[in-house]
Amino acid sequence: MASMVLVAGAVVTLWALASPSRDVVGQLVSWSEARWTELRAWYISQPLDGELEWDTAQLQVRGADAAQGPALMVAYGCGSCHVIPGVSGARGTVGPSLTRFGERAYIAGILPNGPGTLTNWLINPPLYAPQTAMPDMGITQEDAEDMAAYLLALGHDR
Repeated sequence: MASMVLVAGAVVTLWALASPSRDVVGQLVSWSEARWTELRAWYISQPLDGELEWDTAQLQVRGADAAQGPALMVAYGCGSCHVIPGVSGARGTVGPSLTRFGERAYIAGILPNGPGTLTNWLINPPLYAPQTAMPDMGITQEDAEDMAAYLLALGHDR
């Protein structure tokens, strides 16, 4: 609400704020902020039914079949160098054990552990660490994704 007042020959506009009970814009802003806070808290704690939780989702390799991982690791001979839970005959000691691999922060101590970096590492390890003992095994993109999905699931209760 505005009022015009004449003060010493000049027109001055005085503004008076509406009382809080009549301040529709202020009420709307307060209501919106409260709903946004509630919505954000709900979304973080209760994702939509059937959707992955954020911590789990960031370790998912989209379109991959983790169930194929163990058979592929046998086919590529990964167990000759690594201990890999769930992979038949994987008792190698040349490379590190891959037990609880999904909980590790880094791959080979140099790459952040995640779906994309792990997939790329499996395809061509010497590209990322030229001095690595892990050879380029000619792993295809699809096979690397399936193996990465399996490895990232190790150590997580899913």
